[in-house]
Amino acid sequence: MAAWKSAVVAVPVIALAIAAAVQHAGGGHSLWLAFFVVLATVLMWATRVVPEYLAAFVFFVICAIGLVAPASVFLSGFTGPAAWLVFSGSVIGASLGHTGLADRLGARLAAIANGSFRAVIARVAVFGTALAFLMPSGMGRIFLLAPLLAAFAQRAGLPKGSRGRAGVMLAGLYGTFFPAMGILPANVPNNVLAGLLETTGLGVPSFSEYLLLHFPVIGIAKLALLIGLLTVMFRDVAPVPAPETEPPPPMTTGEKRLTALLVATIGLWLTDSLHGVSATWVGMAAAVVCLWPGTGLLPANPMKSVAFEPIVYVAGVVGLGAVVGHTGLGTRLGELLAGVIAPLAGNAVASYVGLAAIAAGLGPLVTAVGVPAILTPIAPVLATATGLPIATVTMSQVLGFSTIFLPYQAPPLAVAVQIGALPVREAVRACLALALLTILLLWPLDVLWWMLLGRL
Repeated sequence: MAAWKSAVVAVPVIALAIAAAVQHAGGGHSLWLAFFVVLATVLMWATRVVPEYLAAFVFFVICAIGLVAPASVFLSGFTGPAAWLVFSGSVIGASLGHTGLADRLGARLAAIANGSFRAVIARVAVFGTALAFLMPSGMGRIFLLAPLLAAFAQRAGLPKGSRGRAGVMLAGLYGTFFPAMGILPANVPNNVLAGLLETTGLGVPSFSEYLLLHFPVIGIAKLALLIGLLTVMFRDVAPVPAPETEPPPPMTTGEKRLTALLVATIGLWLTDSLHGVSATWVGMAAAVVCLWPGTGLLPANPMKSVAFEPIVYVAGVVGLGAVVGHTGLGTRLGELLAGVIAPLAGNAVASYVGLAAIAAGLGPLVTAVGVPAILTPIAPVLATATGLPIATVTMSQVLGFSTIFLPYQAPPLAVAVQIGALPVREAVRACLALALLTILLLWPLDVLWWMLLGRL
């Protein structure tokens, strides 16, 4: 079956390669080739008929052969912060496992997460959300939580492949990602939006303003919805027993060193506004320490512990968004979207929901990171078309790009699937169900909240 699927996928890939070769020979630039290579890449990521990293390599090769965009554009993911956040997170995660600190932290989590599985899901999810206020990097939180949750599940008698383990991993990792969309610096799409608002002169909301606008619904209500959904999905899982009361053994030298490093790293993440060093390079500095010979934080051949497939995948996601912007696909899309939203002009609620729907609909095509990159520059056009203030237009994106249908739309979630922290089937089911419930329940609630604030 796998060979059959690969053969079927190879046909359009070969067709794209031929079209790229023809365009290269002619030295021309076709917007259609850019459109089809973006579409094909997204479909491969969404269906997973080939590994995500392989789809990214196909994207790179077609862009290069077909002169779709300069290498500095389609390979920009390798020079941006996202790929290096993945690398540093992978190194830190490997150190947590190698030193045994992940197992120790998992035991500590087990002390508060026991009893009915509903209570376990709730406590783990709340723990993940609370971590979002401490660590600004969504990718970093995924790599920190994944080994910790795995160690906790093992201690709780939830072996790999069990439904209980899947529920714990989903509660922690989805709990640290989705509600964090309501916290300005806690996820990459939020930061992309803030950066573009600054560079375009449209005005960046303060941390407290952003939190007030979005966290009550996208944060707290979404967390409650996630807990309720997972409780229903995993209602057949037995209660988790209380942990063993035996005192843990003394910390090893490696655990002490890694603990000190993590404290320093998180401290620098929390104070990035003071020292000006981004979370990416703070994480990379920690990775260098972990990789340094003689520290005992990683095995003798440390680079074998680092998974490079997620790095290639994330670079592909970022590069795809850059190609959409560079080739003019984003501009064409903006013109089309202005025409689509114009009939709703005069109705503030309908326009706000329509803009959120556009952002949510773009997500599967350009990923959550690409949505603000496309919609923010054309916000004045959309504001004119709808009659809404520009601030309302730009903030409507958050409701949209936080509604994620499939894990590949969000690099941290996709990486969690790639490294085996999340089972594919359960991750997709939970993500899709959460998106549909968000639209049905949270979107109307968000409208009511904005009306209460006097923003609609």
